[in-house]
Amino acid sequence: MSGSAQRETMLRKPIFMPPSMIEKVDKIAKSENISFAKVVRKAVNAFNNDTPNEDDRILDALADTMICTTEEVVKKMVIIEKRLDATHAILGDQ
Repeated sequence: MSGSAQRETMLRKPIFMPPSMIEKVDKIAKSENISFAKVVRKAVNAFNNDTPNEDDRILDALADTMICTTEEVVKKMVIIEKRLDATHAILGDQ
């Protein structure tokens, strides 16, 4: 849970869920050794896409790095292909 949510006063809010979903949340809570409410809070925080979380920023940085690296590799491959073509042309003339 985010730090700001931990500092907020907790309020009780009854919610309606189908029995199958309640069972699923109960199983998650039991396996994670946390409360039903904490599972719901974590799900809400995971669902909130308004502000990018740290994982999103890391993935964006990784994607940018991979794009730049791939572009550099392609440029170098073009240079190597030109050198190979020149070498093949020289060897073909012999």
